[in-house]
Amino acid sequence: MAGISWKWFALCAVLVVDTQAWGQSGPGTTPTPQNQTGGLDEVVVTAQKRSESLQNVPIAVTSLSADRLASAGVVSSTDLALVTPGLTMVDYSGNSFPHIRGIGTTAIGAGFENPVSVYVDGVYLASGAASLLTLNNIAQVDVLKGPQGTLFGRNATGGLINIMTRDPQSTFGGEANLGYGNYQTAVVGGYLTGPLSDQLAADLALRVSTQGQGYGTNLFNGEDVYRTVRDLAVRSKWRWTPGSSTSLSFIFDYEENAGSQYTSFSNPAGTKPLFGPAGPVGTWDIASDFQPSNFFKGGGASIQLSQDVGFAELKDIAAYRRSKSSLAFDGDGTTQAIQTLDPVVTDDLQFTEELQLVSTGSSRFQWVVGAFYLHGDSKADPSTVHLGGPLVNFTVPPTSPFFQPFDMLSIYGDQTTDSWAGYGQSTIAFTDADHLTIGLRYTEERRHLAASETATFDPAIPFLGGMTIPALNPPIDEGKTFSRPTWRVSLDHRFSGEVLGYVSYNRGFKSGGFNPGVPTDPAYNPEVLDAYEIGLKTEFLDHRIRWNTAAYYYDYKNIQVGHFVLGQIGYYNGAAAQIYGLDSDFEALITKGLTVTAGVSLIHDRFTNFPNAVIFTPQPFGGNAVTNGSADGNHLPLAPDATFNVSIDYRHSLPMGELGLNVSDSYSTGYVFAPDNILRQPAYNIVNSAISWIAPGDRFTASVWGKNLSNKIVANALLSSAIGSLATYQAPRTFGVSATVKF
Repeated sequence: MAGISWKWFALCAVLVVDTQAWGQSGPGTTPTPQNQTGGLDEVVVTAQKRSESLQNVPIAVTSLSADRLASAGVVSSTDLALVTPGLTMVDYSGNSFPHIRGIGTTAIGAGFENPVSVYVDGVYLASGAASLLTLNNIAQVDVLKGPQGTLFGRNATGGLINIMTRDPQSTFGGEANLGYGNYQTAVVGGYLTGPLSDQLAADLALRVSTQGQGYGTNLFNGEDVYRTVRDLAVRSKWRWTPGSSTSLSFIFDYEENAGSQYTSFSNPAGTKPLFGPAGPVGTWDIASDFQPSNFFKGGGASIQLSQDVGFAELKDIAAYRRSKSSLAFDGDGTTQAIQTLDPVVTDDLQFTEELQLVSTGSSRFQWVVGAFYLHGDSKADPSTVHLGGPLVNFTVPPTSPFFQPFDMLSIYGDQTTDSWAGYGQSTIAFTDADHLTIGLRYTEERRHLAASETATFDPAIPFLGGMTIPALNPPIDEGKTFSRPTWRVSLDHRFSGEVLGYVSYNRGFKSGGFNPGVPTDPAYNPEVLDAYEIGLKTEFLDHRIRWNTAAYYYDYKNIQVGHFVLGQIGYYNGAAAQIYGLDSDFEALITKGLTVTAGVSLIHDRFTNFPNAVIFTPQPFGGNAVTNGSADGNHLPLAPDATFNVSIDYRHSLPMGELGLNVSDSYSTGYVFAPDNILRQPAYNIVNSAISWIAPGDRFTASVWGKNLSNKIVANALLSSAIGSLATYQAPRTFGVSATVKF
């Protein structure tokens, strides 16, 4: 931990407070259940593979209930950043890119996985495209911050987004909802649950939306862009309980999305393309000779067994998932046919099996052991680049460096993964107030790449025009094995019934692998993160105020960084970084009908050793000069210095029913998108609001809502290449009405 500046100690000092003054109970006192005091509801999380009160878990967790998500207008995984301090979330090219405390990735393609893991009902989602979710039928979302390498394992270096859906009920019930908004956006959804027998209950959730008008227009052909033609999400859960000690669940889900929402690119403000005129900048309009499109379909099924064996609970989760995405977009962002990617097809398959044994009872020794296996197969099938204009040149001698006779290159890459892990974690209560937690996991992972490329001659070349030949000879066929231990050590002390303090040390690792989209690139190596954290979990004023805060220091090594190669993105290593900061969650029940929720995140992040960074320097005549240089002292991508969110929920009784009002504001200081720190998203605020009428008994709700009310332009991506830079943006101001009926 050498080199930690005084700022780190200042952050820690924020946590050194007179904790005894906050609580009225002595050390070791069991917290009073909130619902018995008229205060905030108790929050239960499964961050340690068992159900526990959030205030007893020595991990930084932001927990979001279904009601909180609904009131804040969170309908997709991307929206989670609006209500989670320390989480930055963007999406482009049909993939989701969560970053927690500055840890994440901006690379996409076959076989690439994010260091922030996404789990749904205990099942890990390896595919970045499959992690871009419409959130329907949600019971709770927990965002775990910092490495979760012991209990959740692979690729949880930065943290974890744990999504839990509703369980089917033994009584009939459900809801139906309907909505309409600007840009001719219509939404229909529903949920139905009930018993099929004394031992079997099931549910079905459905959400369908369509956007009749895009956020912008392609000025080249007059067609809509930034449009979601359809978004379909279906989920069903069947739960069989033959006895009090046994339950078996079957869970099925499917999602389909089509349109141009994730592939509409233009040139960023302040940049020039190398070829062709620049189009509109800083708006949702584009000027492209090629009409963009994106399509995704995917889903899966899992079988989950829970068996009480007396001294412990045995859990077995077996899951199969399959998804396929297809992208097509203009790689130069101009009206000239310079570079087009069509199609970029990614085909993902995964099978996972996890066995857990979790201790039960209330002894001073609690433990969990488990084993995990994953088989994954991710293909670029194919990823095709079409070239034109000055990028095709067959008029010079073949010995010239400018000789390039091909107008189409197709890449076929297939990366398979087999990962095995065993893990265990135990917590020992030395006293009623002091607990020591120790966890260890060992992972071994085998990666294999089979890749080939083809090249097609430009049709204008005599005799050879239109002919396709192998461009990678011989094809690539290689494998590599990666193995690492990861661990967790934490010590927590309960100062009173309302105050818990903890310190922890965690190691996380993200496996290495190959670049199926750029198969000639060498394999990239694992990255490792050592995290040191000190935190407080507090409640006071009869549980009307909850304030949880944590300060942390990260030593981040061998960072995997993405870079552009002829329209494709690949990984390379070479970076080390130090990150330290603080994040806090705050919730206050001001009156019976007024709740204020807030969060803040402060991050100091810098590359400390990155001599081989790819640097894109804008040229006055257009395009970017591509060189290798030092990024030492630069910010990490998507790591804002500060974020802040606040939400006010108010309910007021009326002669008939209730009035509901929610106003939320999310602020970010902005962030960069690449290690060279040249393209940057400036600071911004996103303000959302909704006003509702709730009928007596909560049977009917009618709402008027608005998102991004100040119409801020926020980049989802700012990408650089030799021929220019590309930008794609988040949604503009949207508003509409909705109605929900419960039965």
